[in-house]
Amino acid sequence: MNVLAIDDLAEEWAPEATPETERHPDTIRQQAWADDGVVIYDRRKVGLVADEAMTAYEVEWREHNADHPMGWPHATPYMDHPALAELCCQPALAEAMEELTGEPMGVHLNLTGWRSTTRNWHFDQYLNEPVVGGFYAAVWIALDDIHPDAGPFEYVPGSHRWWAPISQRKMRNALGADGTGPNWPTHSERILTPLFERELAERDVTPTPFLGKRGDVLIWHGRLLHRGSIPVDPNRERRALIAHFSGIHHRPDMPPAVQHPAGGWYFPLNGRTPVR
Repeated sequence: MNVLAIDDLAEEWAPEATPETERHPDTIRQQAWADDGVVIYDRRKVGLVADEAMTAYEVEWREHNADHPMGWPHATPYMDHPALAELCCQPALAEAMEELTGEPMGVHLNLTGWRSTTRNWHFDQYLNEPVVGGFYAAVWIALDDIHPDAGPFEYVPGSHRWWAPISQRKMRNALGADGTGPNWPTHSERILTPLFERELAERDVTPTPFLGKRGDVLIWHGRLLHRGSIPVDPNRERRALIAHFSGIHHRPDMPPAVQHPAGGWYFPLNGRTPVR
């Protein structure tokens, strides 16, 4: 298949795949979620994560990753490390995500590096089963004041509304033999990244960097274009925790979600799946 446009890979969802809170927003933050696909919580105004939870996680991270700046190499270290699990399951964070999607959200993936991923433009929706639909969100927690030379997270507000959802089935078919193995998400970037870059150029869009302060939280939509920018100073830390969440009633491919004593939810997955 010679893919020339993102529309060739798109497939409309059933209406119920988009949360009611997004179709008919009822609060200021729900409206921002529907319009922009991103909501930022300034810790000075709305604290979603406790300072002691961040500090405990930083101690835990250093104990295990002193020589590994990209953090744990597997996708679900929250299953093995209590301070990480508690940070992902902070009660105010859980309440914020439920406000945006209308459903309790469970964590199922972490990216724990203290350097930029430098991963180019992408979004997360098509990497998941179609049943997840719009009940997906990812969280970026600043553990330090983010310096512009450290390769900040960048995103494009409103880009989640540019196209119909990308079909995982169509994407994998377009990849041919490369669409059948576990590394198909990586292979997909050779098709999608040039298309995204062309779209950004045609729209003359300037990406927005997230230069958060310690304790600030950014929550983004599963279809929002984003990337880890290339650092100007590769030796500068970009201390953060990234966590991906799905609606607890929208993951039949996972074990039932469990409520953490802190208040949030997690999916009890095998902790050794490699980060892709």
